[in-house]
Amino acid sequence: MRVDAQKPARDNGGDEPPFWVTRKGARIALVALHFAALVSVLVELVRPFPADAHAVERTHMLDFLASYAIYGFVACVILVLIGRVLRRLVIRPEDYYRGGE
Repeated sequence: MRVDAQKPARDNGGDEPPFWVTRKGARIALVALHFAALVSVLVELVRPFPADAHAVERTHMLDFLASYAIYGFVACVILVLIGRVLRRLVIRPEDYYRGGE
């Protein structure tokens, strides 16, 4: 294994943030997330869920395209909003673990 003398090894000790924290990394993650969502909707369009999937009676309210994706997104938004309210209920002061010194 040869180490190039021209390029020092990156320590990443505070000089640069990790790749996934940079704007470029966040943009790539966002594009990948949108691509995965689009693929899941296209799969549902090409091969729709059968009426008797998993022997559970489906509600007619969820019979439109991408209904489960929208349902999941709304459920996650509601969980985040509930979490924000719960945080205010259980928050502790900054010096909680110091014993009030």
